Amino acid sequence: MDAYQNQMKLLIHNLLLMILEPLDVSQEEMNWAISAHDSQSVLQLNSYPSCPNPSRAVGLASHTDSLLLTILNQCGIDGLEIFVEGLGWRRVPSVEGAFVVNVGDLLHIFSNAKFPAVTHRAMVNQSEHRISVAYFHGPSAESRLAPSSKFQKPCFKSLLVKEYLSLKYKHFFEALSLIRA
Repeated sequence: MDAYQNQMKLLIHNLLLMILEPLDVSQEEMNWAISAHDSQSVLQLNSYPSCPNPSRAVGLASHTDSLLLTILNQCGIDGLEIFVEGLGWRRVPSVEGAFVVNVGDLLHIFSNAKFPAVTHRAMVNQSEHRISVAYFHGPSAESRLAPSSKFQKPCFKSLLVKEYLSLKYKHFFEALSLIRA
């Protein structure tokens, strides 16, 4: 498990370098996002047993991830769906050897909504027990969260990461709207 988490940390680091480069963020802001020191990361194993009537069940209700980025291994079985504005729910096919990368709320805020958080859910199926592995990454809960200083008109107020996470816990989908500038 440690080896897997170390590989995920390296992948997150490289992904964030590529994602944040076009935003032209300061070195201090880059360090805030990619620093392994004082960051929070969680490895979550998900189990979705087969269901005799999958149209009447959901594996995991619709949500956005709270931290910066999530790397998801679907382990070869479909079940992830994303919500596409104007089109509704769309299946994300499982591709052998590939990961799904979800933008979370903190990157949504930091990028001033240039990289929107992805609303998604996990569905069950009738024939196969599905396993997925999610790796969540974000800055320290004690660090300050705000849109990058590169944005002239920030869409969101500045607050501590832990304050945002508390809002998300209490208000779920309304959390982002509560910190609009």
